[in-house]
Amino acid sequence: MADEKQSDGATQSAMLPEGIYLETKKNIIGTGSTAKVAEYRNFWATLRVSEVFMEMILLDDNFGLTGIKEKFPTEVVSGPNWLYVEQGEKKYRQLKQKLDQMLAPPAPKPQAKKPTGTSSPNKTGWWSK
Repeated sequence: MADEKQSDGATQSAMLPEGIYLETKKNIIGTGSTAKVAEYRNFWATLRVSEVFMEMILLDDNFGLTGIKEKFPTEVVSGPNWLYVEQGEKKYRQLKQKLDQMLAPPAPKPQAKKPTGTSSPNKTGWWSK
């Protein structure tokens, strides 16, 4: 019995898997008799996962990266409006390389070399040739 309690606690505190998640939202559009409930669906790919939050990037209709990043608490992502898309694992592996490049620190820019030419001080610019 003690093992069962430990395993239950371990699954509750386990981090959510990296991958693609489907977020659904319902909103009312319109007013009065024209009001209708609309359901929005957004696909998100995980950038970073911790026990406290998940950093995610919004995907477009073709599962391409949009560049819009958000941080969501893990308790929100594990809620009823979020669904881990197991079928998206193959697509996520393809996106993972692009995601890693986005998270990598930018490479230092090479410094411009100072001209070592023997320009004459009498010339004032390219137009004086």
